[in-house]
Amino acid sequence: MDLSLVDSSSFLDVSVAEAGRETCIADKNIVFTPKPYATLHYVYAGRGIFTRNGVSYRLKAGDCFLIRAGDSASYQAEKDNPWSYLWVGLGGSRINALLNLAGFSQEVPVLHDQKKEGRSHFEAIYESYFLNGKFGLDCLAEAYALLDKMVKGKETPKQFKEKGHIQAAKAFIANNYQFKISILDVARSIGVSPNYLANLFKREGEENPKTLLTRLRMEEAARLLSFTSRSITEVAISVGYPNPLHFSKAFHAYYGLSPQAYRQENRRTKDK
Repeated sequence: MDLSLVDSSSFLDVSVAEAGRETCIADKNIVFTPKPYATLHYVYAGRGIFTRNGVSYRLKAGDCFLIRAGDSASYQAEKDNPWSYLWVGLGGSRINALLNLAGFSQEVPVLHDQKKEGRSHFEAIYESYFLNGKFGLDCLAEAYALLDKMVKGKETPKQFKEKGHIQAAKAFIANNYQFKISILDVARSIGVSPNYLANLFKREGEENPKTLLTRLRMEEAARLLSFTSRSITEVAISVGYPNPLHFSKAFHAYYGLSPQAYRQENRRTKDK
């Protein structure tokens, strides 16, 4: 018997390349190594943060996040409620087209399984591989069934548009936090009101826009203070605070230390 005929990892249209399951410890951070196939994760308990292209997504049970072939990303379990997830690696010449039909895109790498139907397919693939040591035709059937449900059950145009607003806002903040921008600027960039945007983030369980903007600014400021010899004024301007006094107050409120004190405690290298 030609075993290659029942090993779906070698199929050309759609193939199953890997599968796994993990219950993470608190704060576990994973830096994903790019792979030659897409990797689809399904969160079935707890919460965590998925980061891709500088944009972070706070995820909960029922969320499914995609890392495409060749892409890098990182993800971290929350401290108080670390997540558990399953994953499958999917390759083949048609997989990107099918994932696009399911609703994934470069701007939308996360979808939510409203009916919680996807978990059983991930589990079936994982358990079959664990028992048999290969990805048989049953694994391929489960992969197709999963993709079929995702395509048929993808979000309504309104939901898709709302998630697009969230991702566009996150991208605008990630790309412009070093300038003097406000939440009004973020909202205007996607054609909505600040209140609507804040409510949208809250409804989806996301870090609110103002908190996200502050966090990115403070994290970059901390990096500059630790690794460079730039003056406090230069650091302030670099993260969107033209007034050094306002920056120092915001930094102290965030870290509990003045910028100068933080630098003294965390100094690592000189500016190259």
